[in-house]
Amino acid sequence: MKTRSRHPHDTLQAALRSAFRLDARRLEVFCALILAMIQARSVVLYTLKTHVNLPGSLETRYQRLLRFAQFAFPDGLLARFALSFLPAGELWLILDRTNWKLGKKDINILLLSAVWNGFSLPLMWTLLPHGGNSHQRHRKALIQRFLQVCTDRPIGGLLADREFIGKDWFTFLDQHKIAPCIRLRADSKIGGIPAWACLRKLQIGEVRVWHRAETVFGVKLRVCATKNAAGEMLYLAYRGYARKNLVRYAQRWQAENLHAALKTRGFHLEDTGLTKMERVSTLLNGVSVAFIWSCLTGEFQEAQQPRKRKNHGYNAISVFRLGLDHLQDLLLHPSRTSWTALIALMPRFEG
Repeated sequence: MKTRSRHPHDTLQAALRSAFRLDARRLEVFCALILAMIQARSVVLYTLKTHVNLPGSLETRYQRLLRFAQFAFPDGLLARFALSFLPAGELWLILDRTNWKLGKKDINILLLSAVWNGFSLPLMWTLLPHGGNSHQRHRKALIQRFLQVCTDRPIGGLLADREFIGKDWFTFLDQHKIAPCIRLRADSKIGGIPAWACLRKLQIGEVRVWHRAETVFGVKLRVCATKNAAGEMLYLAYRGYARKNLVRYAQRWQAENLHAALKTRGFHLEDTGLTKMERVSTLLNGVSVAFIWSCLTGEFQEAQQPRKRKNHGYNAISVFRLGLDHLQDLLLHPSRTSWTALIALMPRFEG
């Protein structure tokens, strides 16, 4: 494969052009960055300069990556891209937060994702200007941004941990007809009474439902409780049926899998030396596309040959790692066959 036009980098540009309507030079760097992240399993720009398929010296390539990181990505492009791969029907959203420290600087990301296949797909995020929990106004602003993009898909509801509570927040979800499936703290009030006092003395594995809908943070909701094998209590506010929502809430763990894939089990996002919020956000767009491509490739690989299962019944490897390993192997061993295989996987980006 000697002609530049057949290089996977050029094919990736063609595959992403309709979803990411960027200036041609920026799209060139964006695609080079995605391929380099997969090849190196890193987001460190200084490391990626030796992997990007861009002309010029190492210093020239590095400077182009730094300039690209300063580019403010148009809002909503990644969300529309991710939504195109989700099955038809209502969306179930997950709101979670991931954070790390770089020196004394807090990198704190409020991340909205959608339930998928063991992993949630990233949609939108907000870089919080502080460490610790998010404020209700940040959550509301993030959901409002998403609703402006997602105008043609019904939203089944939102899964979130006990950090994401509050009267203004619950009222906002109710006004936008987004059903909460949100864990409560033990001291959260159910009709004016703490959750721990309403639902107590449960046996391990027992599910107990409060006998009627009560006001929870200003909104009428059902509440149930259960105790896991470790003796930890779960209080859940929801609409509908208890067991169905408990099963649904368990999918919130998909967000943890996403964070692990972006960080220690995949692209090592915490290793980036970037601290400015807009630069981290731009980097997140690239690593999110790399993550989604890896998941889609893993799903395609599994359809060809089902994954092995361990004795405990779980898969030996996640669909993300299956796809990432395959893509990285193809990029690290360039040949006519590997390039053909890569190019064959790219049309999936067009839905």
